[in-house]
Amino acid sequence: MRARFRGRSGQDGPRRVTTVAELRGALIGGRYRLLELVGRGGMGRVWRGRDETLGREVAVKQVTLPDGVDDEQREVLLRRVVREAQAAARLNHPGIVTVHDVVEHEGAPVIVMEYVTGPSLAAAVAADGALPVRRVAEIGVLMLRALRKAHDAGIVHRDLKPDNVLLMDDRVIITDFGIAHLSDATTALTHTGTLLGTPAYMPPEQLEGGPPAPAGDLWSLGATLYCAVEGRPPFTAATFTALCVAIVTQEPPAPERAGPLAPVLAALLTKDPRWRAGADGALAALEGVLLDPAGTADAAVAGVPDGTPVGGPEPEPAVAPAVAPAVAPAVAPAVALPSPGPGPAVRLGPGPALLLRGLVCMALVWAVATAFPGQYARTGPMGIFLMSLGAALVNTVVRPRPSVVRSWLLFLTVNTALFTAGTVPQNGWGWDGVIHNVPVLAAANWILWWLLPGGRRP
Repeated sequence: MRARFRGRSGQDGPRRVTTVAELRGALIGGRYRLLELVGRGGMGRVWRGRDETLGREVAVKQVTLPDGVDDEQREVLLRRVVREAQAAARLNHPGIVTVHDVVEHEGAPVIVMEYVTGPSLAAAVAADGALPVRRVAEIGVLMLRALRKAHDAGIVHRDLKPDNVLLMDDRVIITDFGIAHLSDATTALTHTGTLLGTPAYMPPEQLEGGPPAPAGDLWSLGATLYCAVEGRPPFTAATFTALCVAIVTQEPPAPERAGPLAPVLAALLTKDPRWRAGADGALAALEGVLLDPAGTADAAVAGVPDGTPVGGPEPEPAVAPAVAPAVAPAVAPAVALPSPGPGPAVRLGPGPALLLRGLVCMALVWAVATAFPGQYARTGPMGIFLMSLGAALVNTVVRPRPSVVRSWLLFLTVNTALFTAGTVPQNGWGWDGVIHNVPVLAAANWILWWLLPGGRRP
């Protein structure tokens, strides 16, 4: 890939912006003929063009710079986009769009890429609605392999969304690597704080100003796959500010069509990047969905290995990219929320998991009361029943997020408060009832919370 720039434009005053009609048929960089406008967005316009030197079709992206950028700032941005385009050009992978050249036109960078004839994932969802689970899993596998290639090279996309995913035959192609970096540079240089594009697929840590990291791309991947299988993005709001607040503070609606993809989406959309699924676990889970689309295979909760950065560089798989994996494990793994530690996981939905927890609470209260006759005689059957019902209700309402220490302390505090309150009524529990019941119920509920992920808060 080569880049050609003329340096400063030397123009005084505002630049004249050429219209689309005037650009049609124009020759860019002395080589690339603009034939047809095929798309436009917050970052510019995309043309179908022809490389007059090699006689091949190309995609020509005009990157739009915001108003208020002076010549000196423009030069900085041009140099930056060249560096990013050069880095993207080194990513030789069928799942990443090939960058051929970078030139300048009217003081703004123009990126010349391979021309992909297929629609974007956003266009496919808009035309056909929610895609089948298996097709979304196939798309996710190929996207993850491409992202791993980029992350291994130290490149983070930062603007992954359905519009930047192209579908052509059996290929799934990610485009616009490096454009988000240009957006960040523009914001810093102009001091306007303007965020180009939509934040609907940006990870919470990026909206909060955190540094770019592969884990952010994995969150955006989860949001993109959520949109593909549900037909809508995971977060929507009436205003820009409300959307950003929702992404940072709220959980996405439970998917209705995702089926076996739901645990993978939950793991990728975990807000804390330290607990977010890594590329290895997510890839294994998506391949597992392809092997077992009905979700009947045994599942293992994929934790994050000690010392491994979440979403960090991982080795490229030896299997060549394909829609279905050529080599697959005998047992299809799946990803749920990262486990707080090693241990078995039983696949139960939230309803059955919480019902089981409530029944265990009632049984334990009766068992403890029976084991201590004095407590049974003082409280009576009705008092024991009411306390067991209260323990069941309180402990099913409590749904801690994945944290071993905080979840234990929460169950211990809630049960201590409940049984302490039970000492107040006449013929209520004595302090011996508090001492006997609290550790038993806290430990039992904590163990059930660990073993039954369905009883956790996403």
